[in-house]
Amino acid sequence: MLNYTFFYGLGDLELNKYWGVAIATYLFLGGLAGGMYIAGYFAHLYRNRNEVLSEISKFGIYLSGIILILGLLSLIYDHPNVLIAVINPTLFRNFGSWLAVGSWIILFFLVIWFGLLLEYFKKLKLPERLKLAVMSVNAFLAFMVILYTALLLRGAEFVPMWKSNALPALFVVSGVSTGIAICTIYGALRVKKAEKKFKLADSALILIEIVLILYFISELSSMSNLTNYPPFSVAAAKTLDLILQGEYSGLFIYGFVGFGLIFPLLLYALSILKKSLVADLISSLSVIAGGYIFRLIVVAAAAKALVFP
Repeated sequence: MLNYTFFYGLGDLELNKYWGVAIATYLFLGGLAGGMYIAGYFAHLYRNRNEVLSEISKFGIYLSGIILILGLLSLIYDHPNVLIAVINPTLFRNFGSWLAVGSWIILFFLVIWFGLLLEYFKKLKLPERLKLAVMSVNAFLAFMVILYTALLLRGAEFVPMWKSNALPALFVVSGVSTGIAICTIYGALRVKKAEKKFKLADSALILIEIVLILYFISELSSMSNLTNYPPFSVAAAKTLDLILQGEYSGLFIYGFVGFGLIFPLLLYALSILKKSLVADLISSLSVIAGGYIFRLIVVAAAAKALVFP
């Protein structure tokens, strides 16, 4: 089903293996990890004796690295050659490639995250101002981790979906949204209370995602009408057909847009009007599921619609 062969330079090595569920999982967990850290960072900034935000800040910041490591393990499982580069990062020396740039971003993020983890367990002492500065730098790196998961895909030729200008923004918004959602779940389970500011923020992000999806579809439609490069326009038309009428239409329309965006948005609205912990938990879970479904579609539809010149 997911059978796209992707060639990417890795020093003298190549990642010339099928991209499938493991890659979609890596893209999802990378976005989730970045979103968790960003959610935790802002919760830390605005915690001010707020029990929910205090718990969320610790969860988001200190668990994000573990989620990212799990994502890397998914990538290594699918592409064992990557392990060589993890052991010897100097292999990532092609800085014209987002695979190389992104790998250094992930490395720096994890090093800083580990330092913050040591500080949390009192194995390292940092002055409060320095700690905040370090956390802020890592918040930027967390944003770049999410962005990298989309820009990595843009390196492939003949894949209209991955060349879309909307895709990087979609990955960023979706990553932060899923990060907020999982932090909301933790806060609700830990303190038996959901943070209203987080629900409002996630609702706003979902609305932005819906607008971006419409733009994404319009971009694919425009690409399908290109006359100067037939293979690209044919692939764009096939992609559009797959997600709106074909094999992946149910997954896209009902799974991602319906269950992953519209359904949680309605539940968030209901829980804001009338507090409901169950609604908060269900809506957050559907946001996370929708984020994963979207990554699956991004890999699957690209594979199915691939047309070489």
